Amino acid sequence: MFGFILAQSLALAATPSPEPRFLAAPPRPPAPRASTANVPDAAQFGDWSVACDNIRYCEILAADGNTRALTLYVSRMAPGTAQPIVKVQRSFGDGTPSAAYIEIDGRRSDFAIDSEGNLIGPPAAFLAALAKANSAQAIGRDGERLGAIPVMGASAALRWMDDRQKRADTVSAIVAKGTRPANSVPPPPPLPEVVMPEMSDAPPQQLNAQDVRDIRAISDYCDDDREIFETYRLDAKHTVGLVFCFLAAYQGPDIVVVIDEDGGWEPASIEQPSHRAEFEPNSPWRYMLTTADYNSEDRLLTFWSKGRGLADCGSSGSWAWDGEVFRLTAWQELDPCRGAPPGLWLSRWQTANDPLDRSQ
Repeated sequence: MFGFILAQSLALAATPSPEPRFLAAPPRPPAPRASTANVPDAAQFGDWSVACDNIRYCEILAADGNTRALTLYVSRMAPGTAQPIVKVQRSFGDGTPSAAYIEIDGRRSDFAIDSEGNLIGPPAAFLAALAKANSAQAIGRDGERLGAIPVMGASAALRWMDDRQKRADTVSAIVAKGTRPANSVPPPPPLPEVVMPEMSDAPPQQLNAQDVRDIRAISDYCDDDREIFETYRLDAKHTVGLVFCFLAAYQGPDIVVVIDEDGGWEPASIEQPSHRAEFEPNSPWRYMLTTADYNSEDRLLTFWSKGRGLADCGSSGSWAWDGEVFRLTAWQELDPCRGAPPGLWLSRWQTANDPLDRSQ
């Protein structure tokens, strides 16, 4: 990959500079069409971050940023009979604690964790106990205190999750428990799917040296002189180009453009999550993606942006091309940087094009 990029860079340096191939008159091409996906909100209660995505799949991360504390991860599918999954890990992804029992409010409970951090005991009952607790600790077999499990905000976060999954007043709720049966919880909505145009075997269109310079010029952020780019075929009429902009401390963005069969280009129209709609229509961040990539096999444009070097917070997403716009196909995000396992950010959106996979 790096050899390919270096070869492109050298080739660009030796290429004469033809006339620009703007689709619109310089100095700025037209702003891409605004498009927004109605991504569900997330919430923060004390040390507990919680989110439920568009098919009512919910996740929780409880972390307080203390390097000696533990983090708690909870996931729960939407069906009324689905049970929570609970896992305990060391802060900042530093492995899992050894097998331990859980002490709640200074007393040994009936709950424990195995050497992989998986909860031993009924998960809903454990979470209900945390919702009422003032403290929780993992205690090793030798009596060593392995770390505190954050409980501040547990009750409110779990009640919020009950509400978003429409479990309130049913026996399947954790905090907002009632008497209605679990089968009264409505089924989740189906995974949406972005319909993509037929793929083409034609090679992707390319950008010349002047194109790359003109593309970089549409953003005032591109202060790195390296003229690096990649192109990938989208369909019979379009190619996507990823043009390097700059490199920050550990990541940097690419400008995403769509190239037609005549070689003309324009900034890509990339559907934004609704909570990021604060971007102005003319902002270059509507078509700039951090650590951008395109997977030709599953035909997804992706990005991955760490909130800081530890990757205990940040956002990631993917998009599928519908012939005019890159439609959002997945979004994960975790805002507070508090020592969560690196890259384990909460699901906010998923589709049949890119369903969530937590098996890795």
